[in-house]
Amino acid sequence: MVSLFLAAFVGLTLVAFGPALALVASVALFVALHTYFLPITYTLSRRGVEVDKRIFSYTYEWSRFRRWVRTSGGIVLSPFAQRTFLDNFRGVHLLLPADPSSVVAYLEARFAGPGRSDDAC
Repeated sequence: MVSLFLAAFVGLTLVAFGPALALVASVALFVALHTYFLPITYTLSRRGVEVDKRIFSYTYEWSRFRRWVRTSGGIVLSPFAQRTFLDNFRGVHLLLPADPSSVVAYLEARFAGPGRSDDAC
C-alpha cells in the first residue's frame, strides 16, 4: 500500500512538475523512508551497539547508556539513569527479533544492578 502511494505521488509529480523534480522527489522519499524498505541489523558487542541501516551505519559505545527499557516495539537504550520523557528522543530504539530472550539476557548481564528497568515508555 505504501509503495503504491509513493509511486502515485512520484507519478503525479512527474506529470505536474516534470522529470527533474520527479527525480528529486524519488531520491528524497527514498532517503527519508529507507528504514521502511531496507533491513536494519543490530549488533551487540563488547564495544557497544552497531546499527546498520544499509545506507547509514552508527556505532554507540556502552558508556553512553545508563539503563534499558523494554517497550511494546522493542528496547530503548537510555542515556539517563532515571525515567524521563526524553528516553525515546535521546535513547536508541532497537527492534527485537522473534525470540528476544538472548538479547534481553545480554542486556540484563550488561546492565546488572540498579540501572536496569522494565518500565514501558
